[in-house]
Amino acid sequence: MADRRDVVVIGGGIVGLATARAIRARRPDLSLALLEKERSVGTHQTGHNSGVVHSGVYYRPGSLKARLTLEGRATLLAYAAENSVPTRQIGKLIVAVRPRELTALDELLSRARANGVESVRRLTREELQDRLPGVAGLGALHIPSASIIDYPALASRLAESLVKDGVALRTGDGFESAAPGADGWRLTTTVGKLEAGLVVNCAGLQADLVARAMGAQPPVRIVPFRGDYYRLSDRLRAHVPCLVYPVPDPAVPFLGVHLTPTVGGELLAGPNAAIALSREGYRPGQWELEELWRWASFRGTPGLARSYGALAAREWLRSWSPSAYLAAIRSVWPSATREDLGSRTSGVRAQAVRPDGTMEDDFVFVRGTRVLHVLNAPSPAATASFAIAERVADAARLAGSVAGQTRP
Repeated sequence: MADRRDVVVIGGGIVGLATARAIRARRPDLSLALLEKERSVGTHQTGHNSGVVHSGVYYRPGSLKARLTLEGRATLLAYAAENSVPTRQIGKLIVAVRPRELTALDELLSRARANGVESVRRLTREELQDRLPGVAGLGALHIPSASIIDYPALASRLAESLVKDGVALRTGDGFESAAPGADGWRLTTTVGKLEAGLVVNCAGLQADLVARAMGAQPPVRIVPFRGDYYRLSDRLRAHVPCLVYPVPDPAVPFLGVHLTPTVGGELLAGPNAAIALSREGYRPGQWELEELWRWASFRGTPGLARSYGALAAREWLRSWSPSAYLAAIRSVWPSATREDLGSRTSGVRAQAVRPDGTMEDDFVFVRGTRVLHVLNAPSPAATASFAIAERVADAARLAGSVAGQTRP
């Protein structure tokens, strides 16, 4: 006889873990399981990012990203403080290096104020140099509230607390298929069978594939973008006490190569945003036949190539050429040299793309019969994870009768 749970969350990244926490808090009477195909939680996007807690500057006022980032960061930082997860508030500088980017700073300042980000201030060139000698720039925005955190440690703390609260944390147990039933879903996993009254899909890089396997027609398709990071030298680390970002390209939902101190004492540069041919393709040149077929059959591929092609070529070059990557670093920190580039690591971003080839710039949630799919939750989803979890719990109607009716 298959194991049965009132609610099953698929995906053990930060969003899935926070969602399980929100469900448990609202409905402690329901039986709950979390499936994670890897042997530990936080293995993919959660464990392969720069560790930034965003403040909400970039996002269109009124968007889910804007609202949930502001809501989620406060809860996330409070949880981190209560559970001894390393964090530091170090502030951020968004630096304009070209005259046309000064106008973009004005737009970012307007967005920050509309989104309720506190204490953001415009800096002149002289003020920027006084604050951070060695940085290049004609002006900047200073965001004091920006912080850094150890997201893998946060994921581990969440997992530990879920287990203590009676949640069945099933690592090494991946989703394979699903069939609807009269009272929920019958799931097949890599370990066996599992019945669920309600399913919440937080599968990140695999989210659209899980949705299709459950009969949904997602309005977007996940396209993987690999981001490479370089660890920088101790020489540079001593001079960069805060986050240093370029002015982002408004045409794409990426923030550009930036300098990021970590809570572990390192200094990272990155990420770029190179299209990957594998959803877990952490190495340049890695590819999967299935992903190539998805590219060939996706009707948005031509539109994506037209709109993103030139930028994609530049980002791809940075993946292969340390000199090209160094040029991106030197745009904000001119004294950087080839000797400052240390070891390299990579992450993969799950970016949703619409059928016309345009990139989705907001979180996407799709609800079906006794299932809810989180279909676009890239950065700043880690920052917003606790607020995303509350919204998912609302959308899944966990406080109402639907979940209650699934009890065996």
